[in-house]
Amino acid sequence: MPRIIALAAALGAASALAAPPGSPLDFDLPGPGGFVRLAELPPRVTLVNFWRADCPPCVRELPLLNRHAATHPELRVVAIALQTPGESESAAQRPLPPVLALHGPRQPQGLLARFGNRAGALPHTVMLDAHRRPCARRTGEIDAAWLAAASRACAA
Repeated sequence: MPRIIALAAALGAASALAAPPGSPLDFDLPGPGGFVRLAELPPRVTLVNFWRADCPPCVRELPLLNRHAATHPELRVVAIALQTPGESESAAQRPLPPVLALHGPRQPQGLLARFGNRAGALPHTVMLDAHRRPCARRTGEIDAAWLAAASRACAA
């Protein structure tokens, strides 16, 4: 079963498995069943994708994320929509991957900067190893070659 998590609208702190909650790569965002904290998810290679429904390259990535998640069940995908839930309604028409969908803050620069994107450009994708350390990162549209290389680099 694909392990994709789509997240929604609030700003938290950020973490790695070895780091305590509140460290730079943790977040606490509202999700489908309540708040989701990255530091509390079981250890697993995790792809974190930041996107918006009005971002054409972000939307073009969704089918690729779907296919990759379906063929790599060991990978957790967290899609963070950087818009309000109301803005996400149009996104619900999109083929979202089977993700943990969260909504990020409307002004996401702080959250994006913690994940290595100080400019705030979208889409932004970060692959974390099982210890929640960044092992691959890309600002801009990803493709199958980048996704395969990032998955190999982060699997160890």
